Amino acid sequence: MESKISLRIRMTANKLNRKAAEILKEDGQPASGMQMQILNFIHGKYKQGIYVYQKDIEQVFDIRRSTATGILQTMEKRALIQRESDRLDNRLKVILLTDLGKQKVKDNISKLKMFDELLVQGVTENELEAFLIVLAKISKNSHTINPLAVKGR
Repeated sequence: MESKISLRIRMTANKLNRKAAEILKEDGQPASGMQMQILNFIHGKYKQGIYVYQKDIEQVFDIRRSTATGILQTMEKRALIQRESDRLDNRLKVILLTDLGKQKVKDNISKLKMFDELLVQGVTENELEAFLIVLAKISKNSHTINPLAVKGR
């Protein structure tokens, strides 16, 4: 049986992202699921007393610098975040939530919690644990694959 695992993962990720964006719609306007995940990440780190920088977002969400820049610029325009110079290094910009961003986080946490609960309906604890283990292994493998080896060079 040919599994085409990377295609199935990509298709599922796309479906989940579209559904999350639909759930997080604001006044009929779709919100980016990634923006909302980034807001939640910044909020979580802030609660721990940890500053967040663009590089952190690139690493945690496994996105390219240009993608992170575009998302953060959009979030700034929507007044969800603001960037301030780091006290110790003016070259670095700390990413902070605005009051509007903080309110969005509160709203989104409850929506995304319900979404996660609905996703795993009918899935046993053992099945979920096994799935997460396999997913982590696939993710780790994806980082070690040499593209040139796959191309046959």
